[in-house]
Amino acid sequence: MKRVLGIVLAFMMVFAFTSCKGKEKKAGTSGDAKEVSVLGDVNGDGVFTVAYIAVTTTLAPYPIDILNQFQAYADKHEWELEVYDGNGDVNTQTEQVASVISDDIVDLVVLFPVDSAAAVTYVKDFSEAGIDVITITSDVKAEGQSMVYCYVGPDQKNGLVGPGANYILEHFKAGSNYVILSGWEAQYDYIVREASVNEFFTDAGYNQLAVKYCGASRDTAYEEMSALLVANKDIDFVFALSDEFALGGVQAIKEAGYKPGDITVVSLEAFIDSMEQVKDGWIQLTVTQTGTDLMTKLAEVIYSWMAKDSIDYVQLSTGTTITADNAAEWETKLPY
Repeated sequence: MKRVLGIVLAFMMVFAFTSCKGKEKKAGTSGDAKEVSVLGDVNGDGVFTVAYIAVTTTLAPYPIDILNQFQAYADKHEWELEVYDGNGDVNTQTEQVASVISDDIVDLVVLFPVDSAAAVTYVKDFSEAGIDVITITSDVKAEGQSMVYCYVGPDQKNGLVGPGANYILEHFKAGSNYVILSGWEAQYDYIVREASVNEFFTDAGYNQLAVKYCGASRDTAYEEMSALLVANKDIDFVFALSDEFALGGVQAIKEAGYKPGDITVVSLEAFIDSMEQVKDGWIQLTVTQTGTDLMTKLAEVIYSWMAKDSIDYVQLSTGTTITADNAAEWETKLPY
């Protein structure tokens, strides 16, 4: 009898052990076993998912570089990155925002808005859906910023516009004539850059002949600059709000028969193919703005968000001024 009892007890212990093993669950699933949480996983699906909703990921080098750096970082750290390319169209981005909210799979949104005014509605909708937002490079208008965790990007005024503005102030007197070549008129970063140029030059006594909006197109900048050179024979300098437009402008200046330095060109968002123009004197100054610079700061901010830390609203990425003195060095460093 004792032997039979022992066999029965042993069988019951084995059965209990195997039953418990069957209740083990993978991280992020429900069950009796202790779950392993994933950092940043707000919705509890076991994955940290970020929606990157961008003005564009294909139409200009800087946005392309941002996506490349973001995707590489996400892959390395096993984040799920959902990418939405707005193609510079506010209606497309509005539809994408609605889709992200209805799909209800993301834990965090990183927003590079097409239109800073429309983005106020976006962040309000995300807030109501319980999804946090970080803006990059281009922010929402002031009335929407209370619904954003923080803004990550360059110091548009002092870091990007400042070096070129100070160069101009050192080299040109009152009465000088200039034009601005800008990007999308409603995009926040271009709005801030244009306003910053005007602020730097408030007391300089310069004559602003025109502001031309070129979207993300070097060809458009070339066409606009060509028309400006026909209409105005006394342009002293060009303030390009991206090297994309500086390069289109330089092409027009060359074809109009000018020599290097006849019309000063200052810019920002340094490109590899701008370096030759800087070395040859067609562009006097530009400033770096890379996806690596941005991603370094964005990663820091995302981990602060995961930790639920309170941080300053504005989180600045860094840049470097490039002139003929250091253009050769930067030609091998720039990503695009």
